[in-house]
Amino acid sequence: MLLFWGSLLCWGLLPQAQGQARHLLFLRVSKDQLETDISDLFSEQRILDHVTRIPVTEAAGEGVPILDHLPFVREGLSRKSSRLDLSLVGDLLSGKSLPLLEELFQAGGLIIEDAKGPEVTLQILSDSLFQVTLQTKLYLSLQRILRFSIIKNIRIGVRLEQTGNKTRVALNDCHTPPGNLSIEVLEQMNPFLVNEALKVITGVLDKTLPFFLQKMVCPLATTLLNSLLEDVLRITLAPTISGPEDFQYHVTTTELTEEAILMQVQLVTRCGPGQRAPRPDHLAPQPLPKLAQGSMADLAFWLEAYNDILSCLYTSKELLVDLQDSTAAALIQLLSPRELEPGPETSAQSRGSVGLTVSTPDPPTVCLDGHTAMALQPGSLVLRGPSNTSSVSVSWKLLSKAMFSSKNQELELQFTPNSTVALGPHPAGLAGQEERLEALVLELLKRTFLPHHNELLREQGLPLPSIKGISFDQARMEPSEDYMLLTVPEE
Repeated sequence: MLLFWGSLLCWGLLPQAQGQARHLLFLRVSKDQLETDISDLFSEQRILDHVTRIPVTEAAGEGVPILDHLPFVREGLSRKSSRLDLSLVGDLLSGKSLPLLEELFQAGGLIIEDAKGPEVTLQILSDSLFQVTLQTKLYLSLQRILRFSIIKNIRIGVRLEQTGNKTRVALNDCHTPPGNLSIEVLEQMNPFLVNEALKVITGVLDKTLPFFLQKMVCPLATTLLNSLLEDVLRITLAPTISGPEDFQYHVTTTELTEEAILMQVQLVTRCGPGQRAPRPDHLAPQPLPKLAQGSMADLAFWLEAYNDILSCLYTSKELLVDLQDSTAAALIQLLSPRELEPGPETSAQSRGSVGLTVSTPDPPTVCLDGHTAMALQPGSLVLRGPSNTSSVSVSWKLLSKAMFSSKNQELELQFTPNSTVALGPHPAGLAGQEERLEALVLELLKRTFLPHHNELLREQGLPLPSIKGISFDQARMEPSEDYMLLTVPEE
């Protein structure tokens, strides 16, 4: 019953005339995947390495000595040797002299030992603006008195600017908001002294850390982020695919949605004469369904656009049937005019000159029956008489569940053996034998035609775009209302 209703839906989508070579697609990269890509890139490039193992009284490279901003540090003190008078530490640990805390700071006791992260979160602010937050965790020590950690955020604003058919990435700002220090004490020697030290440390770091992190982390972070986003917005063909004169993908517009970066893509394909007619303007694509749960990206084909692509990719090949095939012999006997029917009066020469061919000049068509994709292939079975002086033709439409595979960066359509056939016009002399004719045609198509046709369709796969960090190999096709979604699952 499913195949029957599917055939009614598909037959209305058969190609009409001259085709088009430009097709509208939609490419989405999930917000979660973009967060993961940014986080992985920052971790690989170790963007926090510049802030670790820094004595706060020294300028490490282009670092910012934090104690230079303390009101009680005299000019030049923070750039001297970090050797400490251990008697100062002993007095402080015993609680003998609290004023000596300032002298310990001046001597260079505060050190950034390590940095963890960053943990990346992405917040969509509008259809063209989003914010990337890098949460960093710094581990500091004040000699033997105190070890503590601080959590601080770095924020980067990103705007997507559209100029014609080009999308440009513009980084608005990279900064660390002041205040909101989250301090966790890890080790302490004297609780009373720790409280005094934290009062001083909190005030100092609240003023100095924003400037410090902005100078030490932002330049590299913004450079890497800009490069990654430019790669996401630049889609190309894999190196193994034929040249750009055959297939081209162009990102025409880009916008941010609640769940993804949405790119409108124009696919240019080769397309010969006799292809599908251009679509009327009023047949605008319907709204996209939500991105499938657990997917990092998808390529969305509006159904009509996908059938246009099939039409442009398709090149037919006539199949000559082996006359020794038992089903072919039965069809020849059923379709032959009286003068060609086997019998004592028919010569071997006459029988040998008969030919049976399967012709499929029109491309397959995919239609949606609910959330099931069906594939329809029209064609004809032609029996030719001696020297092509006469012929008998039976038209048919083969309907099958559509099977898709994406491998080697190509999307391939396949028919399944579990197919049904509907016959078109056939010779009037076959009245009363329609069921037998249909059964023989279906048997011949399933056993002889389908393997040949599936192989032909594999050779005419659609080259898929190449995007940094995303591979459409092993992607799965998920029909949804008016769209077919080629979904890339999370790894």
